[in-house]
Amino acid sequence: MRLMEEVVSHTRVTKRWTTDELLTMRRNATLGAVEVAHQLGRSVSCVRRMAARQRISLRSAGMRRGLVLGQPRGVSIAAQIRGDIVSGKVSAESLARRMALKADAALCPCCAHRPAEVRSSGFCLKCHNDRLIAAHLQALEDIDSQRALWTSRTTLCRARKEAQA
Repeated sequence: MRLMEEVVSHTRVTKRWTTDELLTMRRNATLGAVEVAHQLGRSVSCVRRMAARQRISLRSAGMRRGLVLGQPRGVSIAAQIRGDIVSGKVSAESLARRMALKADAALCPCCAHRPAEVRSSGFCLKCHNDRLIAAHLQALEDIDSQRALWTSRTTLCRARKEAQA
């Protein structure tokens, strides 16, 4: 097995990450992306991408950007509401009640049992998958019927040729 220090891409030469660099990034993550990039001799965007891949938080101590404590994953809170929660103007309980009402309002139009989770179709995941399965099975039936049509045409053509001969 050959170790390569540099990988040639279409437009640039990239340097592979070593385990020592990743360890350094983990140990100094609280200093921030700029400082870690300076220590490692890499660009800030490169350090941020690798930290995201390795699930390393580059937040400094006391940094307040990002998710608010108690905020569910996948739910975006506007910046103003986030600031209101942090400052104490809006309680987290009232926001949770408002989000529960919003989640209850968006039910799947097909089954009306589960919340609509799939943005592309507006259905819950089960109904979305059921519809995809039905569409795929219909496509397979269309292919089979087309194949049967061509088979019957070929058989008819051969029968005519034998009748003429």
